[in-house]
Amino acid sequence: MSLDTREKREGAKAAGVLVRDLPVRVFHWSLVAAVTTALLSGWLGGKTLLWLHVSAGVTVLGLVIFRLIWWFAGGYYARLSTYPLHPEKVKAHLRGLLAGRSRFDGGHNPAGAWMIVAMVSGLGLLSLSGLAALGGLENAGPLRAFVSVGGGEAAGEVHETLAALIAAAIALHLAGVFMETRIFGHPLIAAMTKGRVHAPGVRGESGGPLVLRGAVLAALVAAAMWWANQALAGLPDTRWRPVQPAAAYVDNCADCHFAYHPSLRTAEGWRRIMAGLSSHYGEDASVSEADGKAILSYLAANDANSFSTLAAVRIGRAPAKDERLTETAFWKHRHGHIPKAIFASRAVGAKSNCKACHRDAESGRFNAWNIHVPSTAKEKKS
Repeated sequence: MSLDTREKREGAKAAGVLVRDLPVRVFHWSLVAAVTTALLSGWLGGKTLLWLHVSAGVTVLGLVIFRLIWWFAGGYYARLSTYPLHPEKVKAHLRGLLAGRSRFDGGHNPAGAWMIVAMVSGLGLLSLSGLAALGGLENAGPLRAFVSVGGGEAAGEVHETLAALIAAAIALHLAGVFMETRIFGHPLIAAMTKGRVHAPGVRGESGGPLVLRGAVLAALVAAAMWWANQALAGLPDTRWRPVQPAAAYVDNCADCHFAYHPSLRTAEGWRRIMAGLSSHYGEDASVSEADGKAILSYLAANDANSFSTLAAVRIGRAPAKDERLTETAFWKHRHGHIPKAIFASRAVGAKSNCKACHRDAESGRFNAWNIHVPSTAKEKKS
């Protein structure tokens, strides 16, 4: 045996056996970062960090798609076919744990294997339910053409439930890793950071070919997701459309308040409002007969039943005392936490001044990421 060959073998022996290929390790730590960002921005960021939450969620979905394919295209330990998922193996593993035994053979133990399956599946559903909620509630994202407001609300409930379950699964996973590393001394951390472990008799992965294969697959997944998003984004929006306010509406109504989008009331509601202009919330807002007809024609043609946005469905179509938007149950639910001082501030002026905080109020979209409470409205009076 030549000196170079002997040195290579000695070096490989000292480095250990490769049991976690580079694509798996990059996937794992990328998933940790993306899931952490998604959970924290979802729970703590509110509407202001929705863009970050959505970006992290889409990243999670891409990683999940990669991992699903890698279950069949990856190395020996990464393949689903090598996972010890049979119930008898799970029972044997649990009995061993109770007896203080746990075997490490380079791959995943039965409990760990089932945890991976549950996490990958759960995170995939979490991402899809989030996109469904985004499409239904915000009329945005790749699924906006397929999910109604009611579907978005249901998806939102599923999304929140799955997020809590995922958080619990993460805690359980960390507890399992702690047990395996601290109690049984298995090199799980080294396997997922360096990829190599010192374990006699353990089969090794082939490094280089898997790295190239993983890089190609990651590029293909990213390209496929981009193409799918572009294709879905190009579908016609049947739930919202831009409207040009009638000149009579702007001239007569926008002088006293901002021009409310017609989707915020039904045609019948607008008729009642127009019929009572002589005593319009305590003021005489009468208009000429010609202007009245033009205004009502515009409002009725673009009323709440003509749009399927969250605002149109939950506010525009909802019953309210004196047709006041702020008297609808949904408006109260969404704004009940806001201090009265903000509404009374000079920057906002009144509960009915939607435009003060909703930068897209005039368009009727009322997207979450377009909410901005003026900083001066938050200042305490001296």
